Amino acid sequence: MRKLIMTGVCSLALVSLASAQFNDPPALENRNGSQGFQWYMLEVPDDADMVMDGSAADWDWWDPEFTIVTEEFRDEADRPSPARDDMSFTLQMGWKGGDVNRWFVFLEIVDDTLHHHGTSIERWEGEMIEFALDPQDHGRELPSGYNMEWLGAPGDLSPPANIRYRYLEQEGWQQYTDPEYSDFSVTVDPPEAWAAEIWPTGGTTVYEWNYLVLWFLEDAGPSVSEVHQLDSVAGEEGAGLPFAFWIEDGDSEAPDNDFTSRGAEASARQYYSHALLLRTGEFVDGRGSNTAVEGSTWGAIKNAYK
Repeated sequence: MRKLIMTGVCSLALVSLASAQFNDPPALENRNGSQGFQWYMLEVPDDADMVMDGSAADWDWWDPEFTIVTEEFRDEADRPSPARDDMSFTLQMGWKGGDVNRWFVFLEIVDDTLHHHGTSIERWEGEMIEFALDPQDHGRELPSGYNMEWLGAPGDLSPPANIRYRYLEQEGWQQYTDPEYSDFSVTVDPPEAWAAEIWPTGGTTVYEWNYLVLWFLEDAGPSVSEVHQLDSVAGEEGAGLPFAFWIEDGDSEAPDNDFTSRGAEASARQYYSHALLLRTGEFVDGRGSNTAVEGSTWGAIKNAYK
């Protein structure tokens, strides 16, 4: 798979050497994307009715200062990135604790050409994504219950699910996309491009989901797995939640781009990127409720990339 190919013999040696170095994540500046920024998931307000339908209307509470933008990711193999008018994306991540304990995501990708490249969800030569959680910060040991990874792609797929748990080694793992544990949607605008092999005038693909966060995915599946209590790792001083994204841009001539949230050392040593879970009151409610960080410098930093 393209994302696992490291450039140069030294990088390959490092991956091999690091394969057993679990529970030793890189420092933040070497862990998070191209800039080493600390990233955040924001607590979903109690009065927000979150519907997974590809519409951002129910994200009106979101503080835009915390939106992750294209330039903060990097190509997994350090290839040149396309210009913004070729492809760009924005990423918003939320969380909810209590008896919910879910990870919420709204990912919008704008591409000047949509290249869907067949009907397989696992198509690393066409538009698709991979996303993942590592609640114990164990490091990427695959396949295992420490790392929970999913695939997503638009189109009329075979088999038909547009989001799938990646690993098939344990039958119980496939239950993770059952409605009891997950809710998701994949949409394309214009709708006519949904199943097109190539849509040369481009479009917007939106992935929206929420997943029940597990501490460890047992072989028998989520029904027998411990739920990760997100309140226990939330707050500016909390442990946070390791996550990862890979976003495939499949329309370039060669090579394609495989954007990741992981910094160079995190990629080489097989760790995920990291987010803190901000509580209500630690960010500005987008509906106009001012909170403790209204005067933060985070927005000034982020605006340089908008």
